[in-house]
Amino acid sequence: MLKSLGLLFGAWVVYITTVVLRRKFKCPEKTFFNCFVNEILTPLRILRVGPFKNGDRQFTDIDLNIKYARKKVNLEDLGDEGFIQNFKAIIHSSTQEKQVYTNLGYVSARIELSLNFVRRLKLIQYYKDVPRVLSIPTRAPVFVMGLPRTGTTFLHRLLSLDPSVRSPLLWELIHPVPIPLDYDNEVTAFEGDRKKRAKFIKNIIAQRKFMGDHALDHIHEIEYDLPEECLMGLTDSLPTMLQYLYSNYMHIDEYLKIDATDAYSGYKKILQLLSYQTGEEKNPKKWMLKCPIHLFYVKEISKVFPDAQLLWTHRHPISAVPSLCSLIKAFHSVYYEPECIDVQEMGRRLLEKTGDILNNAAKSIDNSHLKCGHVIYNEMVKDPISTVKGIYAQMGWNFSDQFNRNLVDYLDANAKKRAKQSHGKESLHHYTPELYGISENDLCTGKYAEYINRFSVPMSKN
Repeated sequence: MLKSLGLLFGAWVVYITTVVLRRKFKCPEKTFFNCFVNEILTPLRILRVGPFKNGDRQFTDIDLNIKYARKKVNLEDLGDEGFIQNFKAIIHSSTQEKQVYTNLGYVSARIELSLNFVRRLKLIQYYKDVPRVLSIPTRAPVFVMGLPRTGTTFLHRLLSLDPSVRSPLLWELIHPVPIPLDYDNEVTAFEGDRKKRAKFIKNIIAQRKFMGDHALDHIHEIEYDLPEECLMGLTDSLPTMLQYLYSNYMHIDEYLKIDATDAYSGYKKILQLLSYQTGEEKNPKKWMLKCPIHLFYVKEISKVFPDAQLLWTHRHPISAVPSLCSLIKAFHSVYYEPECIDVQEMGRRLLEKTGDILNNAAKSIDNSHLKCGHVIYNEMVKDPISTVKGIYAQMGWNFSDQFNRNLVDYLDANAKKRAKQSHGKESLHHYTPELYGISENDLCTGKYAEYINRFSVPMSKN
């Protein structure tokens, strides 16, 4: 009997080792531990136990997720339910229907959907209970935008160091609603609740990192308490969740037909709520915001924030477009099996559309009459502080001594951190146009040449 059990156990070890090694070969950016955990979840998925109890219906039936969210928080009102069709359109797109979640990707995606719809329900209820939140001003917010991989995150982190502005933190965007309904705006009463919500998101991020998925480490730094982009504040109305990123770009024409006015109106309310719970009801700080997709929605921004100010980062398409392809591929690997992405077709699709996006954005900005500053990626990387000073002069903002000290300290610490992280390691973020079925010439001519010439964008092969 013991001998038979030993043989069975040995066979199981050989099997698990084989499948883990196979997954590690397919997904080199993941650790062995991540591959191991992913594989041992397979029986639960086959048997539809625990998080897998709804099978594929979990992601094809949006009504199921909404029903679960309503039950979880015992709330019903989702406001205008037009957003549901936006989600259904991407979920049932030809690209999304071909996607196969990994076991860990399934769990992560399920948690994110739950958090998203629960947040919407709680936000709407809070505005009903504390309507004065919606009277808080959002004066002259700044929107940093540009194609992904053009330095928007770096610039946003730098600008967020200005003590006169405020940027939303990752945990605030994911979990913005105070647990108590109202404390009569006594800021100290919110402090404990904010710490609890921050800790909750901190633990989720820590668990994800513990699982050993390092697909994004070399591309985008993620921490619960760092300034984060607005994407997560727009997902209540737009299907901009990261698990849909690949499908959104593959169906960019349909995606851009969505009127994002409601999404930005909802985001404005989130910003008002964040100001409210930190005692900035009468004289809130100016919001310093950032997201690449703001480039798509200048019209909607100008409608919801008529005094908004824009900062557009520019990087040569010969680097920006392949890097964007690499980013989408990295996010895809967080959720799906690698064979579900066609990188060559994705490259051709992005080549077809990004040139139009860049030139259409320029026209939208002209039509909006919003003030827009321009930032060249090469110059920012070479001399960040001079670039920031130039932005402040260009936009007419006050550049304080404290802000300058904050920049110096941050850049010094960041340089040391990057040197330590890169010591003895080779970056995983390799990208060339050819990897994605396009050529350098494609990214220098036609519609791209029009953009390059208009903004005097220098060559950047890095």
